[in-house]
Amino acid sequence: MTGSSHPQVGVIFKSYEPLDEIAVYARATEEAGLEGGFWIAEAYHWFRNYGHESRGAITTLAMAIRATERIPVGLGIISPYVRHPTVQAAEAAALDELSGGRFIMGMGTGKVGVNYIEVDLKKATPVKVHREAIEIFRGIIRGERFSYKGEIFQVSVPPVDPSRMRHRSDIPIYIGATGPSMQRLAGEIADGLILPGLTSPGFVRYSYGNLRKGFERVGRLPKQFPVGGVILASVSRSGAKARDAARGYAATYVVNKIRNIQNDVILSSSGITEEELAPMRKALEAGKEDLTEFVSDRILRRFTVVAGTPEECVPVLQELVDAGLDLSLMEVVGADADACLETIRLLGMEVVPRLVGRAAA
Repeated sequence: MTGSSHPQVGVIFKSYEPLDEIAVYARATEEAGLEGGFWIAEAYHWFRNYGHESRGAITTLAMAIRATERIPVGLGIISPYVRHPTVQAAEAAALDELSGGRFIMGMGTGKVGVNYIEVDLKKATPVKVHREAIEIFRGIIRGERFSYKGEIFQVSVPPVDPSRMRHRSDIPIYIGATGPSMQRLAGEIADGLILPGLTSPGFVRYSYGNLRKGFERVGRLPKQFPVGGVILASVSRSGAKARDAARGYAATYVVNKIRNIQNDVILSSSGITEEELAPMRKALEAGKEDLTEFVSDRILRRFTVVAGTPEECVPVLQELVDAGLDLSLMEVVGADADACLETIRLLGMEVVPRLVGRAAA
């Protein structure tokens, strides 16, 4: 799907980080030469369980856009369940205009956020909702007269004077997907795929199988189709410090996958055994929220968490590249802002330059 090239690596933060820090991180990402760009994932109030306060992803990404000039900027992801696709289109038009055409739209279910609203996911299935939402989004972004009547959404939008448009009419849309049906849908209609946190080489390979089925279903053979994934990252001159900083975040992802996403493939495809997961499942059943104590160095490695010294991190990230990950979105974590900046700079200076591209897939 993509040819051999130097791996694309970017940075992603959830929108629970302070806005002034987001601007600093975005600027550092551009200065570090991380060509995969700077991305924001929408955080929801569920993260208060872990001491974080959510902020709106749109305003948060706008801060990053103003702090950068050249690299791509993206949402990875926001949900059409939470924001109507007409609203998503309006927000995307503004972000693309603000960025000078650098914006990438990431759209996905956002199960943590959907839990806060009244929606029947059996009726309004993710595939149905996203298929309709993307068609509406594209219809509005083109600026032409557009009407749509689906099972979930109905819209009628008049055309806009082309001289008034300041955004691109073909803003790329990446689907964020964990399950096979949504990954197949990405192959059918999207411009790229974003895999979730705790993505491992095994999950990348699993996802490619689903993606190909989507391509085959509609007869697509795209020359370029980025497959990205969210990878926890903590890089430091002290490997122990970096790994300790990543444990709690890895534990949060495990809780989210078991409680909210309820998809065991993302866990099992990493090679982690049910015996290793059992103590965490038992603790969750007992009402325990913080599973950090269960996240050993071995489990960090199982989940392909990029944590350690630059020398230790290179082979971990290379495994993901070799498995087919075109766009590694490094979810930078650390004890404080200085630690996060150290990770960004070391990724740019000492980790990414040592990666090698994979052969054409």
